[in-house]
Amino acid sequence: MIRIGRGRARTAVVIVGALSLLAAYQGASSGSSGPDSVARALKISQAQVDAINNTNDVPAVTQSLAPGTLDARNLAIAQFKAAGASAAPGSKPEYSVVWAGKNNIGDMSGNDWMRFVNQGSISPTGLVNVGSKQFLPGLDAMIVADVRRNNVDGTPNKDYGKVVNFVQVPPPFGVEGEPHHMQYEWQPGQPIVAGHLFTDLTTIWDVSDIPNVTLKNVIRPEENPQGTLPDAYDFAGNLAIGTYMGGPDVNYGGSPGSVVVFKPDSAKGMVQVSETPASQVGAVVSGNPGGIPEPCDLAEARPVGTCANPHGIQIRPDLGRMVTNDFADARELVEDPVKTVEQHAFRPTSRIWDVSDPEHPKLISVAHMPKSVKNTPNPAHDNIGIMEGAKTYAPAKGFFSGSMCGGGIFFLPDVTKVQPDSSSQWKQVWDDGMAETQVPGHTNVGSGDQGGEPGACAGGAWHQVSPDNRFLFRAVGGRNPGSTNTYDNGAPKMIYVINIEKLVKHATETGTVDCSITSGRELGQGHGDAADCPTLAGVITVDDNTSGGPHWGALDNFNYTPSGAPTRMMFCDYFVARTGYDGNHRCYMLNVDPKSGALSYDTAFRDEWNGSLGIDFNRKDWPGHPNAGFYKPHSMVFVTPEAVGGP
Repeated sequence: MIRIGRGRARTAVVIVGALSLLAAYQGASSGSSGPDSVARALKISQAQVDAINNTNDVPAVTQSLAPGTLDARNLAIAQFKAAGASAAPGSKPEYSVVWAGKNNIGDMSGNDWMRFVNQGSISPTGLVNVGSKQFLPGLDAMIVADVRRNNVDGTPNKDYGKVVNFVQVPPPFGVEGEPHHMQYEWQPGQPIVAGHLFTDLTTIWDVSDIPNVTLKNVIRPEENPQGTLPDAYDFAGNLAIGTYMGGPDVNYGGSPGSVVVFKPDSAKGMVQVSETPASQVGAVVSGNPGGIPEPCDLAEARPVGTCANPHGIQIRPDLGRMVTNDFADARELVEDPVKTVEQHAFRPTSRIWDVSDPEHPKLISVAHMPKSVKNTPNPAHDNIGIMEGAKTYAPAKGFFSGSMCGGGIFFLPDVTKVQPDSSSQWKQVWDDGMAETQVPGHTNVGSGDQGGEPGACAGGAWHQVSPDNRFLFRAVGGRNPGSTNTYDNGAPKMIYVINIEKLVKHATETGTVDCSITSGRELGQGHGDAADCPTLAGVITVDDNTSGGPHWGALDNFNYTPSGAPTRMMFCDYFVARTGYDGNHRCYMLNVDPKSGALSYDTAFRDEWNGSLGIDFNRKDWPGHPNAGFYKPHSMVFVTPEAVGGP
């Protein structure tokens, strides 16, 4: 663990190493949002800041297409357009773009090394043959897979699940960036906006000629000195807004973070237009700008008096509202094998913003999520790490937030009617433990089991509402046995779906919520007691014996039913290896029953090399790059060629 003075930045060795490659781009931070504040913070002229956006030194990338890829795409487009309404379901030309980091020896956790050394299960020959591929240094990459399931006549697409392009990020930008999130879904005409978690970069990618993927711009650290560790992005019209989870450059990875706005640019895809801090130092005592309170206590707001570390982001441009979710003072988490003993590194808050002027988001409310109902002896299992949120769709006005630890899912019925401290307006309406108790064969359920604490610190992350406002999808990374105490049987790694139709309908009609999870008894039942409480629609577990589990997913927004019900989704099994929470490095496709929400694996979506379920990123070769070695897939979006357009 590195400590650079009390109250100053503490980062992982990996972050320090990665940043050294980009030292020329680092700067200090202070002041308010906007390009002029960047100039003041860096003590350089405004002309120099403008030059950052106008620079033309974005390196070119190399397309590494599998042989025959473009011919296959062109044929699929021609046949699909010719078939018209008679085209078989699943035959629209479509790709998944997966944002993936290079796996190397630095990704081995302390637990991995202990197993590796003590068990001695890998022979010297295996270490040379397998380890050389697993631990090989390299560059992060955008990886494109063909996800068109069928041909227009209904026969299977022989390239379904095949990796058809492998585009490495040029150095120095592609070295140890830890690719993290993109936007939650891609719409025709948009670029892809992607975050490099460790190296404080946002990159802009042109996918108009998919499966070709072209790097258009690199948003560099000196452009947004008030935030670090870019996380996720959502669109407000043609603007993209991203969360930078970590603190300013002078408190790299700490608190408070910021939100950054990007606007379209004909030459560079997108450029930055503004940066707004999510809070200020000492806000727990003095409040936030505009008189908005910071409803954390002093312990929760350690170490600089704010809980602002925005991670998830969801925007309703039609309502002029945005919700960001505070995850953690991240510098405390990226230190393996030494772990923080302070659970308050994880945050309990969500923030509501006025984005009626989306170039200049304005904080209007902060909420402390409800405490856990589980009466747990472990304070780290409270509802903390409010990692993600999910918006409903018109005419509804509600938002969901969910905790990584504690298992709580919370609902705000009307985002347009909030108090400056909106804590009391959010209700817990579900818990990850309610899905866990319904997993067949899982024993860590109910108060009678040793160590039974369903949901606990189960690693809940991505969740998303279907456009018909009927289903909420959720990824849970799970917890391995023995993680928290001797009697801990762990928590399953799973994707689940809950039916939220009654909840959203009631909130839309009345502006209120009757459902409120108030006792462990409801967890054991697997449902709440009120008529508008969600119910479990589907759950599926993930076979993964690593330290991690599923963290991120995407609904296929080009294969909804006419009513807006999803028919399939994709998820990848990986978090951030340097935190000691890895994953099996596979991406899976799930079928979704549009009527019931039930889930099943798409068994036709198999690895092209070993035939196993899903795409295996622990492979030796990639198109155009033999022996490139293992990769870590984190996030994904579905993309269609321009010629076939939207849904």
